[in-house]
Amino acid sequence: EFPFAQIETEKTGWPSYSTLGENGEIVAAHGLNGLVISSRENKGTGSWNYSLLPGPEDHEYILWNRTITSGENYMRVHSLAVTASTAYAGTPYLGLNGALVYSLSTDGGNSWTMQNEVLDGMSADNYVGFDGDTYCFAPPKDNIVAFVVGESWYDLFLMKSTDGGETFEKTLIWEHPYPFFDPNNLTVTDTFYCADGSHSCIIDNNGMVHVAFSIDRAYSDGTSSYWFPFIDGIAYWNENMPTFSNHVNALSPYGDDGSELVENYNLIAWSQDINNNGTLDIMDEIGTYYVGLSSYPQFVYGQNNQIYLVYSSVTESYNNGTANYRHLWARTSTDGGLSWGEFYHLTSDLVHIFDECVFPSCAANTDDYIHLVYQFAIGKAL
Repeated sequence: EFPFAQIETEKTGWPSYSTLGENGEIVAAHGLNGLVISSRENKGTGSWNYSLLPGPEDHEYILWNRTITSGENYMRVHSLAVTASTAYAGTPYLGLNGALVYSLSTDGGNSWTMQNEVLDGMSADNYVGFDGDTYCFAPPKDNIVAFVVGESWYDLFLMKSTDGGETFEKTLIWEHPYPFFDPNNLTVTDTFYCADGSHSCIIDNNGMVHVAFSIDRAYSDGTSSYWFPFIDGIAYWNENMPTFSNHVNALSPYGDDGSELVENYNLIAWSQDINNNGTLDIMDEIGTYYVGLSSYPQFVYGQNNQIYLVYSSVTESYNNGTANYRHLWARTSTDGGLSWGEFYHLTSDLVHIFDECVFPSCAANTDDYIHLVYQFAIGKAL
């Protein structure tokens, strides 16, 4: 039955859900004094046990967590969260105006062997600070734990551990052309293509990480910063591929001079020309979300080395005469990312003809199906 009681006894937000133990579950959400950890031995039944994972001393308020479990019986708990920046009445921590901190428990969250660590390569020696919701974990595999961080104003990079989260190695996927860009002390930039902050990653059966990320464009005139809502493309990278440079056009999906994207190799999705007239016929008004035309990629790894991509894209011919809608699309690689097949329109049914379909979230495992949830708004773009 639909639940009418909340899990926690206090106001929380941004929950992460994972398996815990042989048949249990764990939920981590940010509260006023840190992450509220709720767990129980059997999924869907019984009383919850509560604990608190506060942020660092004098920075207890940490937000926008991503929490997963791994290892034997899923008893290793890994958590990422951001300390409150000055924009949220916080103060810099270890020189970072919004520090992305990592915590590790090896006993199901009862104690923490690493707590609020700023990992090597993610310190004030590398960045000004981090924003919330610009990082994601891959579903763990064996002792491999990996997460990706990045958005329009700092690098896109992979952090990968092969020892269950004890140590991490950093790989720079895309190098930002303007390192140490400070949103509170703007400088003038050229216009550059960039990651928009929405990405997904998976680990294949060989232990290799695959990453999908969506593309945008941005610049600063020294007074304000800007982005381009009609830039279109989902990029792909894996650990066998070269990384992207800091050229301002490195992530151009349009073949600009200096572009390092190749269609169906590392540029794997975009808005579809449904009427096949050679142009993308969309309305001037769209739901923007501070992302490009195609965004919110989700990778799912199949049982036979398939990689499934689900994403939300502004979709030609679906509009109310004023605003164009985003719909969900999918594409598959049956050979571990070497090639990509046809595009599938997942929300083409009449029930969604006047709906805005966004924020797909896919379960890690597959059977005969991909399992996903998403949000839709009826009758108008958001």
